[in-house]
Amino acid sequence: MAIFHTSIKTFSRGKGQSAVAAAAYRGGLLLADFLTGQQHDYRRRSGVVETFCLAPPDAPDWALLPGELWAVAEAAERRKDATVAREIELSLPHELSDEQRAQLAFAIAEALVDRYKFALQASIHSPGTPDGLNHHVHMLASTRRIGPDGFGEKTRELDGGVSGKSQVQWIREMVAETTNAHLEAAGLSASVDHRSLAEQARAASDRGDELQAAALSREPTKHLGKNAVARVRKGMDSRLAAENEAIETINAEHLVFLDQAAGREELAGNPQLASAGNAERGRSVRSAQLAPGLEIRGMLGMRLPAIAGRATEEALAPVPLSLLEHVSNALRDLHEVARARADLSVQRVRAGLEWVRDVLAGSGETPALRQWVAKAVIRVRALRNAVLGRATRLIALGRAERLHHIALQEWERFNSDYPPGSTCYSRPEWTHRRERRMSVLEQRAGELEKARLRGSAEALAMVDADVVRRAAELEAMPAPSELAPELLEVPPIAEEVPLPVLRPRPPSLH
Repeated sequence: MAIFHTSIKTFSRGKGQSAVAAAAYRGGLLLADFLTGQQHDYRRRSGVVETFCLAPPDAPDWALLPGELWAVAEAAERRKDATVAREIELSLPHELSDEQRAQLAFAIAEALVDRYKFALQASIHSPGTPDGLNHHVHMLASTRRIGPDGFGEKTRELDGGVSGKSQVQWIREMVAETTNAHLEAAGLSASVDHRSLAEQARAASDRGDELQAAALSREPTKHLGKNAVARVRKGMDSRLAAENEAIETINAEHLVFLDQAAGREELAGNPQLASAGNAERGRSVRSAQLAPGLEIRGMLGMRLPAIAGRATEEALAPVPLSLLEHVSNALRDLHEVARARADLSVQRVRAGLEWVRDVLAGSGETPALRQWVAKAVIRVRALRNAVLGRATRLIALGRAERLHHIALQEWERFNSDYPPGSTCYSRPEWTHRRERRMSVLEQRAGELEKARLRGSAEALAMVDADVVRRAAELEAMPAPSELAPELLEVPPIAEEVPLPVLRPRPPSLH
């Protein structure tokens, strides 16, 4: 039986959350936070199968680039407690292939973008569970609609209340219908149902299927959450995990009773009840049909002690930079670019940044200026990194050559000072020391080979072409002084009234 799970949550500055950080983590990307100056690097994390962006047809081109999309989305929000992103997390059937799951995720994302007109980043994750059933996708959406002029009004129909509940219901139904359509197109008999167990039991009872209704009347398990799952992985006790084990035991006993009462033949003809027979062999319905909670797992390069050690530091939210400080930093980056590559033409964007600096010093910022500065700062920083990247590759090549030379000398010195049969070390210790030096030499040789590939003439030519392309894109940006005068007027600051935040109750997996 295919798994159905759909949940919606929001990211708020008031909670110290960032849309840029969320997008980087879910997509396994390196993204720079325009407001805080932080870089979020999750390129080494495992489990990310595919990441893509979608936006309405009339949206700007930068809406399809995560590095620019989320920085501009953050810049479009002025409130210190603004809701900066909304996430729709849903499961993907393990019965489908990787390509079919990607097509399903794209179809659902396309339906969401068509209805709400926001920009969206979808990141498909592979299972982090031993059973391999937990395929899922994280769809991170902007909280504002996007059009030819950038971000506009908020999608307040999703902010809670009666309207929010109806929209959540529409999303759940749409996800279930789209999933079932793709399962049917793949020739599979599996299906999903967005309704709760109680609703499915009532429907079965209404059509006279009392046995099915009894099977669906089992008690649902509780969502563990990431903290409880982490405790279970480390072998620690968890109250929620213990409660779920008790619930699963009761459900298994209930289905065994139904099995005995109805007979094996009747149960064999019912796919929903057939899996209940596995309880006699020590398997619960949950383990037979459903994967554990949808939790992101598999953080390559990041360990729990490191995360715990940063907990106190992350609790202290960094002080956001002002728009004027971002402009000053961008001008400094352009100065570094001009010193390294005098042949690049960046005078136009420098003049634009200087004009914005004068406007900010005189009259203040506007949403239009914030969006222009966000795009300009990101592209300037990308150009600077590309220019410095060439020098970094050459430096890395020189360092790799030195380390390889040192490792080679150490290997040769050991072989000459301690030849086979030497009495300075015992045979096991001599073998251990020799193998250790050989391992280091092999590691340095591999690093040198990679550095030579990155520092080859062909690779450096590609870097130079990328630098010229980025500089041309930067100079092609419209000057800020060309913006419509009404967009440059400073709007009156609205009274700080807390906005309603959508906090839907996540559906339980059972």
